[in-house]
Amino acid sequence: MNIRELSLLALLFGSLTLVGCGGGGDSDDPVETPEPTPVEDNDDNSDGDNAGDDSGDDEAEDNLPTTYEFSNSNGEDTVSYTGQTKRQILIDDLVAEMNGLTEDAAADVESQLNFYFRYDAATSDDLTPQFDLEGESLLPQNDASQFTYGAIAGGKDLVGKIAGGDGTGGGETGTLVGDFFGWSQGLDADPLPVELVDYFFAELASEVTDGVTPQIATVSGDVPLDTVTVSAEGLDYRQLIQKFLLGAVAFSQGTSDYLQSDFATMLESEDGAAYTEGEHNWDEAFGYFGAARDYGDYSDLEIRAAGGRADYQNGYHDSNGDGLIDIRSEYNFGNSVNCAKRDVGSADNTNPTDLTQQAFDAFIAGRHILAQAAEAGELTAEQQTQLDEHIATAAVTWEKCVAATVVHYINDVVADMGEFSDGKFASLDNFKNLAKHWGEMKGFALGLQFSPESPFAADEQSRDNLRELLALMGDAPVLADGTQGGATYEGGTAAYIEGLNQARDLLQEAYDFDAENVENW
Repeated sequence: MNIRELSLLALLFGSLTLVGCGGGGDSDDPVETPEPTPVEDNDDNSDGDNAGDDSGDDEAEDNLPTTYEFSNSNGEDTVSYTGQTKRQILIDDLVAEMNGLTEDAAADVESQLNFYFRYDAATSDDLTPQFDLEGESLLPQNDASQFTYGAIAGGKDLVGKIAGGDGTGGGETGTLVGDFFGWSQGLDADPLPVELVDYFFAELASEVTDGVTPQIATVSGDVPLDTVTVSAEGLDYRQLIQKFLLGAVAFSQGTSDYLQSDFATMLESEDGAAYTEGEHNWDEAFGYFGAARDYGDYSDLEIRAAGGRADYQNGYHDSNGDGLIDIRSEYNFGNSVNCAKRDVGSADNTNPTDLTQQAFDAFIAGRHILAQAAEAGELTAEQQTQLDEHIATAAVTWEKCVAATVVHYINDVVADMGEFSDGKFASLDNFKNLAKHWGEMKGFALGLQFSPESPFAADEQSRDNLRELLALMGDAPVLADGTQGGATYEGGTAAYIEGLNQARDLLQEAYDFDAENVENW
């Protein structure tokens, strides 16, 4: 990210056309406005975003904030996405739970995982999350000064927000763009995403409890597999589950539900809160993206916790100087981090990306319009046109971060397969790396079907291209012995690599990625 080098003004005249938005976006956060977390604003305006400025678009553009901070004319903070932060934590804690699994015939693994996926607030909101930042005190805290699930947000779960719903027909349902596709093993015809999660849980449970230690054929002889989260067929369930949920819950909710709200009809206060329903829905989309409120002040290396200034280099920053890290505003989660990873990966190329700044600028510019509309009580036709452009920019740029990450893992899988020798793995690490990279590749790729703004949703041919891309990956990697999921893969490893390169070409074409970036991600 080039800190504030990209002009926010340019976004208001963006040329990207939006497919008409409409429909849902049921709010799921408490109506109480959380205590504001002041964040240093690098804008020249001393009064932040000047949401009440209705003196004309040109002047309003000059008052765009540089951080995701918005207040009403009474000075009240109007930003709220606590439910989304809690779901980010639930996904992170689910990963920690999987990482801690060991061989145990008596373990009730599915219950352990469903604690997070089908989270029960009534029994668990007083518990402390596994999420931890070593040496840091975290906000929000409850009255006992403890960091708990309930302090972040009351209620909430993951299953209630998954694309297509939980399969019961009741409760909240995430929008599903068309039918769900891309995985067939273990699923019936016309499956829902929730069924794939349950299948992954069941398969991982079997790996933990079966008492079998797979032997991996390497050039140095058979080596016992030292993890229970990976199958003998090279399926890394920890990676598949996490990456799929980032798509089927976070990305889907952000792009297919909240950004598709009918914002012109959402200009009233939401149940007496300081924010309108439209402002809240936009915030919830931003919460699923996962960026800190001062995301634009981080370098890409800092966002991905790989270097930079001492107080930013771990992916978070005490922006208000209170000695605490507020995970609702001062930490970068999930997909927002992948944007930075891909920007770093193209930084030395001829046409480097700046996905972090493009996404953040679009989120800020759209929210600024909604703040103005809230004050005026009207979203004008001109504002709606601009808002539509920001919706498309935010959604497609977010998706480009995911798609570029799929490209990155295609490259990794091909490199891993290049280490095979005489039908065997170079080492146990070679096998585990293949499983990890393939799981990340496939898990993220499945998420590309969840946004109506996607280039893969443009028409039936585009949708078919995504189906082909996912089919080329299959439901398991091709191993060193030329098998996939226990069966011989026609053409062996060479044919599979050729298929992965075809999948990469489909991604490059769909998102108009620069060829050098695709090669080097």
